[in-house]
Amino acid sequence: MRRIIPATLLLAAALSAAPALSAQSVHWEPAGGSLPVGEVAQLQLVFEDCSPDDTPAPPKVDGLVVDYNGQSTNISIMNGTFSRNVTVTYAALLQKQDAVDIPSFSVNTSKGKLAVPAAHFAPAGATVGSSGVSLGDAASARLTPSSESVWAGEVFDLKYSIDVADGYGPSWGRGVFEWDPSPLVIEDWTQPEPFHSNDNGARTGLGYQTRAMAPSPGRIRLKPTSQLVNLSVGVTGFGFFQQRQSQQFAVPDGPVSIDVRPLPPSPAGFTGAVGDFKISSKVIPLRVNAGEPITWTVDLSGSGNWPAIRGLPSREAPQEFHVILPKPKRTQAPGKLFEGSLSEDVVLIPTTPGTYTLPDLDFTYFEPKSGAYATITAPGATVTVDPAPQGGAGPNAAAVSAAPGAPSLSLGTPALEAKAPEPPAPGLGDPLQPGESAPLPLRLRTLALMCAIPFALLGLLWLALALRRAKATDPLKPQRDARTRMGATLEALRSAPSAGAAPLLLAWQKDSAVLWGIAHAAPPPAALGDPAWEMLWSEADRSLYSTDSLLPADWVGRAQSALTAKPQKPFSPGRLFLPRNLFPFFVLLLAAAGARPAAAGPIEAYRGGDFAAAGAVWSGKVAADPLDWSSRHNLSLALSQQDRWGEAAAQASAAFVQRPSSPATRRQMALACDKAGFVPEPLDVLLQPGPVQSLARLDSPGGWQRTGAVAAALAAASLALLIARAYGAPRQGWVLPVALAVLAASLLVGAASAVAYRAFGITADTRAVVVWRAGTLRSVPTEADVSQKTTPLPAGSTAIADKVFLEWIRLSFPDGQTGWVPRGEAVFLWQSPGG
Repeated sequence: MRRIIPATLLLAAALSAAPALSAQSVHWEPAGGSLPVGEVAQLQLVFEDCSPDDTPAPPKVDGLVVDYNGQSTNISIMNGTFSRNVTVTYAALLQKQDAVDIPSFSVNTSKGKLAVPAAHFAPAGATVGSSGVSLGDAASARLTPSSESVWAGEVFDLKYSIDVADGYGPSWGRGVFEWDPSPLVIEDWTQPEPFHSNDNGARTGLGYQTRAMAPSPGRIRLKPTSQLVNLSVGVTGFGFFQQRQSQQFAVPDGPVSIDVRPLPPSPAGFTGAVGDFKISSKVIPLRVNAGEPITWTVDLSGSGNWPAIRGLPSREAPQEFHVILPKPKRTQAPGKLFEGSLSEDVVLIPTTPGTYTLPDLDFTYFEPKSGAYATITAPGATVTVDPAPQGGAGPNAAAVSAAPGAPSLSLGTPALEAKAPEPPAPGLGDPLQPGESAPLPLRLRTLALMCAIPFALLGLLWLALALRRAKATDPLKPQRDARTRMGATLEALRSAPSAGAAPLLLAWQKDSAVLWGIAHAAPPPAALGDPAWEMLWSEADRSLYSTDSLLPADWVGRAQSALTAKPQKPFSPGRLFLPRNLFPFFVLLLAAAGARPAAAGPIEAYRGGDFAAAGAVWSGKVAADPLDWSSRHNLSLALSQQDRWGEAAAQASAAFVQRPSSPATRRQMALACDKAGFVPEPLDVLLQPGPVQSLARLDSPGGWQRTGAVAAALAAASLALLIARAYGAPRQGWVLPVALAVLAASLLVGAASAVAYRAFGITADTRAVVVWRAGTLRSVPTEADVSQKTTPLPAGSTAIADKVFLEWIRLSFPDGQTGWVPRGEAVFLWQSPGG
């Protein structure tokens, strides 16, 4: 009997546990019914006798927004039975007057994978609180175009307003509403402006404005808007403990349609411009010599469908002109998508003397106000071309020398020879040489061993060899050698006969080019940059290539005087301590260890026209050392040569912030930003003249911080000296004036460093980035088609990258706005491309 009782108890316990084992389930609460349209309601996912492994993500349903709102746990024990339920709460918003179905899905729980039954919800009218007032009576929104019928491509005004009846105490949050404008193209909405109206009872609201354009004809039904607003629905409690209750709604607007009419049959020359435009032209100069450039500038400006305008009509030029077509420059104010200007500078280089007529340029556009096409004309001009002067080439020369910076034109049959690589584009400076790293300080023990007597003679020999090598590798040695040779050449010219002067003049010209640092096979006189040397060069050319081969009688004397007046930097003994001169055996070891010859440097590749290869090397240097401002500057040059102006402007901005005192970085930033069409804030102010700007450009933000730290240390030291003086030590008479002078100077320097540092604004933050191309600011780091808030992001925007997620970075703006963009669309000013 003792054995039967335990078995009976075990069987009873198993039977009582059976219902509990089968009780695990997950279901919606409510399991169905209705949801108010536009009112934020609650849906609960209830887990009975189990808990979710992670936050459940319900399936996406069109027209229904479900956001996670929290989780709670309920534990109960009744009649010895233990149960534990977990409730996950969601905020649900039904956005349209249609029934929705949440399909069945599976969730992972502590008891394994369980299925959630499907739920069906019908639309219902939303009411405000318990008053029974419908949402439409309490709040309304309207999207109103300026006209219900517009032309395709016409720019029209678009207004949006939302208002709430008095007594509901609306809370607008940030005043942002959701709306998909497609297929319209719109500008940025203005900031919301509050208003009060008594047209339909006392109502309070917000108003927004923008401009829009419909690219294609047809009947357009605009997508609905939705704006979240919190309405006051009453109070709870009594007396001092009263608390106002609010309820959140998504206020929709009514249906809006626009009739977009097609344009009438277009005349010849119409390129698709719709709006109101002006055009002007300018030809400078009107009289030139053959081979000199003429600039023909045409400016188009006005209001219209600028996103559809790609350029100006082609211009005709006489066959005797060589035409250079640069990239048109488009200028548009930030946020103004339908206001702008387009400027196109065509460079014409005449090759034959004569009088030529540049024809008028007609631009045809459609004018929405009149409903007809209009044609505006940019007048041409008459240009007189004189023969080229004979100072720079002999009678058999086949080329006409162009102005500095312009390409030369061949007037004869071109020779069959290799084409030289293209030089850097006009306006861009030369790449900067990388800065030399400082030598690593030696330890005292090592220094003592190096200074020991057994190695004294070796040290002297080493220094002698290093000095010899330093002189041989001095970059100014060719100029000094050329100067020495020129002295001997001029002495020989004093006594040389006319027939033997030509070789000496050629030698003088060759050494002059070396002395002035001109890397050109046949430079023009203007390349020397000195009036006396230009005159000597022109007279030498005339003697060499014209029929009159005589030199002026005083030519040798003037050449000797010019050579004497030309300053020459002497050899610096400090070059002895350069690593390549002091440790040449390291270079030999590295050369012996290398399996392949070293590739050409990026500067050589750049000068050879291989801008992509040079840019790749400089990009790698920037990734390895993001504080290498010279590599950022050179990378901007290489990107500019490839017409990648947005990236070039961003890299130039980083180089400028890191080294604002360099004229090269300021020049490149101004040029790149001008071509890209944006200047990051507040760098646009730092480029302008002014006392604060001039002060800030003396050093980088980090340099000003260190200057401020030194000033603070000096101020503290001077105060300590004054306090010690007040206590009677020290007693010297100079202590007080010196301490006061140091304190005043440190305060002045500290204030200047603070002002200069603040002038850099957000760019002084090590996380600062510049967005180099226009894109979209997303609330979620994905480009997938999900319900998320997107905002247009203009090129040149400056922000703080405070978070990184895979290939995305989150931008934080000074006004508190945040959003995600792909990492490749922004350039870090202080960090590597990887952040």
